[in-house]
Amino acid sequence: MTDKELFAAVRALPHMTIAKFEGEYRVSYKLDSIAAAQPSWSHWHRRNHAEQTASYTGDRDDALGTAKALSDYMTELLARNASAASNRSAQAASG
Repeated sequence: MTDKELFAAVRALPHMTIAKFEGEYRVSYKLDSIAAAQPSWSHWHRRNHAEQTASYTGDRDDALGTAKALSDYMTELLARNASAASNRSAQAASG
């Protein structure tokens, strides 16, 4: 797998971004995905969380595997959040 193929594969995943600095890949959540998961967080908190959850590796396969796992986690988290919000709305409506 080339860098170009890796970057395309990671960027095709929901919620993920990738960069390469000095031979290391940095896989992280997109800031808008973090904002969707935690709407009350400020921009600074989102950036801080993106860095705290970022994965650094020099291995392409590891970068892709990590991106897939993180993407799956964020997809599940957002689905749970949406379900909980829907349940709260239904409960409020039924009073």
